Amino acid sequence: MDQFDEKSAIYEQMTLLIEERRKITQSYFDLKERLEKLDSQPKEIKSSLIIQDNTKKLSSEIEYQKYMAERGQMKNGSISYSDISLKIASILKEAGRPLSGKEIFTLLNEKQTSNLSYENLTHNILRRMNDDSKVNVERAYRGYWQYRLHS
Repeated sequence: MDQFDEKSAIYEQMTLLIEERRKITQSYFDLKERLEKLDSQPKEIKSSLIIQDNTKKLSSEIEYQKYMAERGQMKNGSISYSDISLKIASILKEAGRPLSGKEIFTLLNEKQTSNLSYENLTHNILRRMNDDSKVNVERAYRGYWQYRLHS
C-alpha cells in the first residue's frame, strides 16, 4: 500500500467519523428537546406517571420476594443437620438400647419421607453427631449408636 492509498483510507475514515458524530449530535438534541417538553407538562400528569412507575416497581419487588420465599421453602428436599440430628437423638432415646445404622435408617424413613440415603446417614450424619457435643448421641460400638446419658 503506497502513501496515496493510505491517505485516502484515512480521509475516508475521517469523513465516516464526522457523519457518525453528526448523527449522535442530532439524537442528543432530539432527546434534549423531548426532555424540555416533559418538563413543561403539568405536574399532575408527571406525578401520576411517577405513581404508576412506583406501583409497577413495588409489584415486581413483591413478586420477587414471593419467589425467593417459595424458593427458600423448597430447599430441593434437603433437610438441615439440626433437624435430622434431633430426630435421630429422639429415636435413640425412645429405643433405650443401641441401634444399628440400618435400624436408625428404617425408623427415620417411617417417621418422615426424606431423600436421605443410608450412606449419607452412616458416613456423614452419624459421625458428625458423634463429634457434636450438643447432641447426645455416641457410638456404642462398631455400627451401633446410642443415646448418651448425662452422668
